[in-house]
Amino acid sequence: MSSRNIFVAVDESSHSVGAYNFALDNIAKKDDIVTVIVVVSSESEREMAVERTTTLIRAIADPDHLDVKYKVQVLVPTALQKIGPLLCDLVEEKKPDMLVLGSAGKSHLEGFLVGSVSNHCIAHANCAVIVARVTPADELKAQKKASRIPQNHPMYV
Repeated sequence: MSSRNIFVAVDESSHSVGAYNFALDNIAKKDDIVTVIVVVSSESEREMAVERTTTLIRAIADPDHLDVKYKVQVLVPTALQKIGPLLCDLVEEKKPDMLVLGSAGKSHLEGFLVGSVSNHCIAHANCAVIVARVTPADELKAQKKASRIPQNHPMYV
């Protein structure tokens, strides 16, 4: 079986961290590449975003999935560009096997009124889109896993 490229969009919220853990627990297999996507508001934030995201990945990485490789991709939208279309453009360009997003818990009405990144991606991304919802049990499980990670493991490609 060839490796797959799985994109996971994160923003350091518990919802996106939950999506990342969901991807590792339920989707990622040996030799897959998990590309963690981070959106920042300016080019000057790029380097810091890579450092923060790398630290976040190390803190919550699953010790049962150390054979999965990781990448970090930082996106900087233009002034008028929204995150949903930006993610869909990246998906169109890079052609991942799937995109995993966290659910912020908005109601259907809130998502319709203020916009929803996950709704936009479900409707427009040219790959499978999975929206993961975090439960309190998921958060507790993630905290337990984080304490078992070898900090010097070469998990990045």
